[in-house]
Amino acid sequence: MDNKPHRTPILWILGIITMVDSLFSAIAYLCWAIAPNSMLKSMDIIKEMNLFSAEQADQILSLYTSISSWQYLLLTVVEIMLFTGAFLMLVKLNKVGFHVYTIGKILEFCVLNFAIGGLAAMNVNGIIMSVLWVLMYATQLRYIQQPDNHNNNFSEQNFPDNTSSYE
Repeated sequence: MDNKPHRTPILWILGIITMVDSLFSAIAYLCWAIAPNSMLKSMDIIKEMNLFSAEQADQILSLYTSISSWQYLLLTVVEIMLFTGAFLMLVKLNKVGFHVYTIGKILEFCVLNFAIGGLAAMNVNGIIMSVLWVLMYATQLRYIQQPDNHNNNFSEQNFPDNTSSYE
């Protein structure tokens, strides 16, 4: 097996889907946090398009309006963490990205269930999907490099161990 870091097709797919989803979610949450009135107007437009039944549209609208600006900001930070984790894994081939992504998923669960709750709480399907995504990324860890805490090339190649000459 080749232990050299490389991007597998699965890592490409996971990373791109995660980065696109988290980027658009972060933008949407940020818009809800800083301009809720504009977002309500766009929700009215969506309601007029009849994509949802009147009852479904009212439920969605009541969900989005029940969340406060600081809660949307928390969700924005979580989405940025998910994006950063996927970016580090896909672009930098760095295992730290997996840990950032996993912490982001745990925070997403905590924010949705404890800070927001109600209709926004993560249901069993959401929990299962989050665990599956973390597990899919975990299968790719063998193709990603562990970051060096110090520069091994400099310390080992330029300064060989000469302790035997002093004995």
